[in-house]
Amino acid sequence: MHDQDMEHFSASEDETPDSGAHAAEAPWRHIRELRERALDDYRSTVEQTAAILAAEAGINASSEVLEVGGGCEALLCYLARWFDLRGEGIFPHEAYVRFAKDLCRSRTHQFDIDFRQASVLRLPYEPGTFTHVVSHGALHRAPDKRRGHAEIHRVLRAGGFFALSDFFQLRRTISERTRRHVHDRFGWSSGHTLLECHVALEEAGFEIVSIINLDGFLKLVLRENAAAARMRAEREACAAGREDPPDLSSWDEVWDAVDHGEVGWATLVARKPDYADPGIPRGA
Repeated sequence: MHDQDMEHFSASEDETPDSGAHAAEAPWRHIRELRERALDDYRSTVEQTAAILAAEAGINASSEVLEVGGGCEALLCYLARWFDLRGEGIFPHEAYVRFAKDLCRSRTHQFDIDFRQASVLRLPYEPGTFTHVVSHGALHRAPDKRRGHAEIHRVLRAGGFFALSDFFQLRRTISERTRRHVHDRFGWSSGHTLLECHVALEEAGFEIVSIINLDGFLKLVLRENAAAARMRAEREACAAGREDPPDLSSWDEVWDAVDHGEVGWATLVARKPDYADPGIPRGA
């Protein structure tokens, strides 16, 4: 998600925060819907991601969560509403930090979470600070993914979980057309296949817990992004007195890359072992 998506994301009013037993059940009831059918609410794609990552990584009220963000996802707003947990989120730009803080301040319940500007390549936390690290659509932009993995490993407690949802290349080599449209549009710093991510996380000292293919979810996000982009372009053209239709060919190119099996979306959950192993880098 990019700057232009912030208005569309924040325009929908959220429901009142849940509490008690209902809050613990809230995320799980959505997962089957996401896997079986596309949802029409663009904003709900972030909520659905939060639900899947929470389910796969065992997030609960006792968790202390770090969100590594890349845009205006603010997964922590949902996790805090469901579980009343503690956490912090980092974003690369101050505009996203302000957005996340404003989003959480709009709730009727005050959460024990905060956001700051920082880089995943240099996390401003002591070793072993968090039980969970979550990330949605952010790490594909990191210029040094291995360093990012090492930093996440460092700030996790032994036995903690790293749960991410992101773009992945499905082939080691992709076409120049796909590289131009997908990498340029989404700020992809370099290609990274799911297998390469798997290996890199193991080299950083993680154990892989689960991988879920969410190509259907990616198509939903692209469709809703394209619809939002069309609406913005049409409003701007109308305000300027133009009748030319918006050019959304770049979105079509991204969709084609998914259909052709070059680009996909998946969730991956990894665990920092809770035993001492001299062959594993230790962050805590």
